[in-house]
Parts: sequence; structure tokens; C-alpha cells
Amino acid sequence: MRSVRKRLAPLQLRRLLQNAPENCVIVASNGRSGSTMTFLALLKSLKKIKPRAVKHSSFVARMNDATFRAPCVYKTHDFPQSLSSWPENTRVVFCFGPAKDSAFSVHAAMEGYGPDWIESHFYHLHANGTYDELFERDVLQQARQIKEWVTFEDVPVLCVHYDAIWEYQDTISRFTGLDFKPPERRDRAPKDIPADLKAKADRVYDPIDEVIDQLPRCFIASKRYRTTVQDLPVSD
Repeated sequence: MRSVRKRLAPLQLRRLLQNAPENCVIVASNGRSGSTMTFLALLKSLKKIKPRAVKHSSFVARMNDATFRAPCVYKTHDFPQSLSSWPENTRVVFCFGPAKDSAFSVHAAMEGYGPDWIESHFYHLHANGTYDELFERDVLQQARQIKEWVTFEDVPVLCVHYDAIWEYQDTISRFTGLDFKPPERRDRAPKDIPADLKAKADRVYDPIDEVIDQLPRCFIASKRYRTTVQDLPVSD
């Protein structure tokens, strides 16, 4: 009997996707946490269902500038408050991961992509400082991203840790109404960070990552997590 249910599961999922309500799906993140991969995989799925809808899907720096469309897929690094008045068929997948790893990725991106990419990334994440302060304080406001998204209830938000994206493919599919199939996971290349910067990063980001480690790997955002994230050191 169990084997029969296992064989029927993919068929049941396909029926769910075909009959799912049309959603406006937003992929948000604290940066460098798998959001681009997630966005592209969901966009690919949307293209198979409604090719014309893809032309409305894009990256949006400020969600106040976005128009609700369904079906549609947006990507953003914005904070959630502007979604408070969006319809109930809005779905947010918030990808999160270690703040220190994200900072290291940004540091490596300066060499790989250059200062123009850095400037754009800092704007997207509402940075309240400069690249030179990356290991002095949480200039990318990652703690605030985590704190606000994991407790936001005005629209449904599925929070997924980077390491859990592949494990929870079916959950993401059911939540968004799109058949989510990410590419095969590949190990991230280690970052070459000087010892003095690593020491600074430990001081700035370890307190944030200690809180992140207390969160489940996949969960629906809720006020119940306020106690967990209340001590996050939000940067002014």
C-alpha cells in the first residue's frame, strides 16, 4: 500500500499544481542565499504553464514600485512592509542563510563583478553604510531582513534556509503553486578571506548567525518567532 501511495504522489502533486489558484510569487532574501536560483526555477515553471506571464516577472528593488499580477514571479531584497495591502494570493518565499557567508560572498563579488555590482547590491539591500564597512557592522541590514520577514504575517511567507532548499522542493511547489525544480546542488567554492577580515567578520556576524541557527530550516513566518529574533543586533 505504501508503494502505491509513493507512485501516486507525483500525480497528486501535478493535480494540485494544475488546480492551484493563480499566485503572485515573490522570492525575497537577505542576499546570496539562493534567491536567484529559486527565482529562476520558479520562473521556468511559470513559463511552462503561462508563457505570456513571464514578461511581467522581474527583479524589483522596491516592492512599492511593483504591480500585483497573478500569475507572476518577482525577486527582491526589499523589506516586507509594502506587501501589507497585497491580496491573499500573494506568496513569498524568503530564502535565508548565514549572514557571515553572505558578507564573504559580497567581499568576493568585488573582485568578481566590480564596484558597479557592489553599488547596485548595496542599494537593493537598503545598505546603511559603504563597502569599506562590510566587516565593521551589518551595513547590509541582514539582521533586520531576518527579523522582519520571519515574523511577517500580512501575506503568507515560507522561510527556507539555503541548505534546505533541495530538501523542501515539494513544500515550495505546494506553497507557490509552481512546480519547483532547482538545479542540482553544487558545493560553493571557499572564499579566500584574509585572517584579519575573518576576525572582524566573526565579531559582527556571529551574533546574527547564532540567532539564525535557532530558526527551523523551513517554516511559515509567524509572530511566534518574535522571541527567537528579538535580540538580533539590528544596525542603525
